[in-house]
Amino acid sequence: MARTSRLWIPVLVGLLVAVVIGPTGGGAVEASKPRVATASIVVSAGAFVAIDSGSAYHNEGFYLAAPSGASFLAPVVFPVPVVSIRRITLYAFDNSDGGDICLSLIRVAMAEVAVRNQVEVCTTGASTVDVQVLDSTAISPRLVNTALHGSYLWASIPAGQLLFGVKITYTY
Repeated sequence: MARTSRLWIPVLVGLLVAVVIGPTGGGAVEASKPRVATASIVVSAGAFVAIDSGSAYHNEGFYLAAPSGASFLAPVVFPVPVVSIRRITLYAFDNSDGGDICLSLIRVAMAEVAVRNQVEVCTTGASTVDVQVLDSTAISPRLVNTALHGSYLWASIPAGQLLFGVKITYTY
C-alpha cells in the first residue's frame, strides 16, 4: 500500500498544479494587445447655432435651414478622452445648383491657440434624392485628445437648403 500511495501522490499533486495554473502555465506570458473599439456619435441639426445672431434661420431640431443663407456651429463632445476620427458623414438636402452645403470638422488646440480644419464635406449640385449622404475618410489629423483639443462643426448653408445632421465615426 505504501508503494501505491507513493506513486499516486506525485500524480495527484501534478494534476492539482495543472488545474490551478492552467494549460499555458509555465510558458511565456503574452502581452495583451490593446483592444480598439469603433463607435459613432450623431450631431443633429438641433445642436447647431447661428454664428451671426442677426441671421434668419429655422432650426426644427431635425433640420436646419437659412432662408438667406448662414453659417452655424455645433460642439462635438466625445464620450472618451482620446479618439481617432475615421469618417464623417453629412446628411443634407441641396436642391440648388447655385450653392453647396459645406461642413467642416474643426479641432482647436487650446494651449497653442491653433485651429485646424480636419476635414470638409460639401454637397455638389442639386439633390436627385431627398437626402444626400456624403462622407469622407480623408481626415487629418485624425487624433483628438480632449485634454488638449476641443472640437466643433462649422456648417455653411446656402438659401433654401437643409442640413439634417452629421455622423462622426471614430476609434478609441
